[in-house]
Amino acid sequence: MRRVLAALILCATLTSPRAARATITPEAELVVQRYLRSTGGAEAFAAETTSYVHARVTAFGFEGTFASWAARPTRRYTRTELGPFKLSEGIDGITGWRTDPTNGVVRALADNDLDDALASAWFDFERWAEPGQGGGRVTRVRTDKDSAGTVSVLEVMPPDLAGGGRPERARQLWFSDVTGYLVRVDAKSDQRETTTLFLDHRAHAGRVRSFRNEASIASMPANRVRSVSDTLLINLSVAGQPFTAPREHATALRWLKRDGEARLPFEYRARHVWLKASVNGGPPEHFLFDTGASVTVLDSGWAAEHRLRTEGHMQAAGAGAAGGASFTTLDSLRVASATGDGFVLADVQTAVLDVNPSFEPLFWRRMAGVIGYDVISRFVVTIDYDDSVIVLHDPATYVYRGIEKPLSMIMNGTIPALKGTFDGTDEGVFRLDVGSSSTVDVHSPFARAKALHGRMGRTQRVDGMGFGGTFTSEIGRLRSMSLGPYEWDDPIVVVSNATEGAFASEDFAGNIGNRILERFRVTLDYQRREVILEPGKRYADRDRLTRAGVLLTRTNGVVTVGSVLPYSPGDHAGLQSGDEVLSILGRPIAAWDLPQISALLDDGEIGAKVEIRIRRNGAERKLKLKLAEVIR
Repeated sequence: MRRVLAALILCATLTSPRAARATITPEAELVVQRYLRSTGGAEAFAAETTSYVHARVTAFGFEGTFASWAARPTRRYTRTELGPFKLSEGIDGITGWRTDPTNGVVRALADNDLDDALASAWFDFERWAEPGQGGGRVTRVRTDKDSAGTVSVLEVMPPDLAGGGRPERARQLWFSDVTGYLVRVDAKSDQRETTTLFLDHRAHAGRVRSFRNEASIASMPANRVRSVSDTLLINLSVAGQPFTAPREHATALRWLKRDGEARLPFEYRARHVWLKASVNGGPPEHFLFDTGASVTVLDSGWAAEHRLRTEGHMQAAGAGAAGGASFTTLDSLRVASATGDGFVLADVQTAVLDVNPSFEPLFWRRMAGVIGYDVISRFVVTIDYDDSVIVLHDPATYVYRGIEKPLSMIMNGTIPALKGTFDGTDEGVFRLDVGSSSTVDVHSPFARAKALHGRMGRTQRVDGMGFGGTFTSEIGRLRSMSLGPYEWDDPIVVVSNATEGAFASEDFAGNIGNRILERFRVTLDYQRREVILEPGKRYADRDRLTRAGVLLTRTNGVVTVGSVLPYSPGDHAGLQSGDEVLSILGRPIAAWDLPQISALLDDGEIGAKVEIRIRRNGAERKLKLKLAEVIR
């Protein structure tokens, strides 16, 4: 939602000219000069020093407002209120800040987030129309057509504003050959392309401006944002506006046992972290703890059964592709241990997604939802995989007393990330995803750029599942992987073939899951942007995937073979996808739970023989498989 709202580029916020070396082609110069003439002239453009714009916004099934205060050349403050969401952003030309739209917490911008904000402000100020193009680069790309006739399309690259001049931050600006007006902007953010249309051009305060904008994301038509400006003031005082970060406001958080700390034992099931949480005072329910989720989520079926009122609608991106979401606001979310340790949050805004149909068969369990970034980021979080305990700390009072050197956390969006390296040479930024049971899922653009497929030895092709859809991947080994000073040999890597969704991201090299994170005691300090990795008892273990090569799923109490890896022990034993499993080692399948199955088939002793009784096409048979390392 934030990225779409950021696409509401307002033509009213303009900046004064600044002498700079011209970096514009002659053809592009003609288009820009015609734009200035048609909208009131270069003098009128240069005369504007400050602006205020107020607009009515419609998006995601909500109606709301957008307000912007701007002071050239670089300061901007915006405030958006849309249904239950409130989002404020500020930029002073060097630093930036943003409130989280679901919890209101103020976050200083860093890394790509800051770069994006600086580049966005540069475009919002139309600095490409200044003499010298504001230090940017403008070239004429082509002639095209839109509904009103032919257009001249310019490619505009912002300057290196704290890194904001990366090629992917270029935008294509469409100018009408009939009127000279700017009528469309195409921008790319990672693998998502945003198109903003500028409509209803009218003369106001000495210049012609667009009073209606429509922004949409390619392949996500439900996420269209419409904005109609109803107030525009030029050259007014903007003194006192929070271009720099305001003081943090108090959050609706209550500690249950001791102020500033909570210890929560978790269940490590299917290599996922599970906590119990109560919604609106109800009984404790199963929730995934997921640093890879940008927002806390409730399953739509669970929400309907509990008569939670939902509102709005949008498309949400996941690992596979995209799916639908609505929203609800919880009176309370209580996350607590059996001893009463934990916390309670009030007024928690959550997304409502249809997650159980995809994941319940894999986890052999129905879940109420997922605890995501908006809750997790309020704390300094320590995940102790050895003792299966999460410790939550108050960031204001937390002090690390260990001996490991903190690593720099990279925050591009809502998922913490670290720099990592394959084979001592191929460095990338990897997201730390506690919601993944994998080792490291390498995104397809990075894998292609580093030619990883040819270096992985013998690989296995597998199907993966994420919110929004399925995707295929190749699994193999590389020589080594490192995170900071920590390095291990023969890492298993999962190279995604996804063409859309999170695993096709170009901003990251990949996602690191729990099979790597469980090597450490992991501390995530969102406020200080630090990650502390303390080696645990699994640190020196060699990566392994499975010793059976069989995925068993359970639906309505019936366990079936979901998939079988080629050339695996399960394949050699004759198991096939769709087989109904009746018993394992002579024990009825109803007597088994998923952790026991995982311990036997994924982590069992090499060479052990496992008898599985199945039903196929109405006939029962017994099969024997011999456990072996699938990915050697």
